[in-house]
Amino acid sequence: MVYDNFSDVCKEKGTSITAVLKALGKSTGSTGNWAKGQFPRLDIVMEMASYLGVSLDKLVYNREPLPASISESDQEWLDIICRIPAEKQEMCKDFLRTHMAVPEKYADEKKA
Repeated sequence: MVYDNFSDVCKEKGTSITAVLKALGKSTGSTGNWAKGQFPRLDIVMEMASYLGVSLDKLVYNREPLPASISESDQEWLDIICRIPAEKQEMCKDFLRTHMAVPEKYADEKKA
């Protein structure tokens, strides 16, 4: 919820929702509605993000933005992953997790 994300970012920055809105010359009257789940106007969210020095993704979704572009290799991986049937995805994830690190018994062979 935007209100919770906004509140968390304010705490991280050592300020409050009220202080930010006042600094931006905005009314604080709508914050109660935001806390109940209403979404503030996009222009206000953009101003809040800019003022706090965070991305819109951080305020709206509580996550860092995805990179604007990805490498060809990463795109190939995404294409492959997207084609895995839903019922097989967990099995594939488990398989890949087991191969993320070189097992100790092979580590010496790789160095040779």
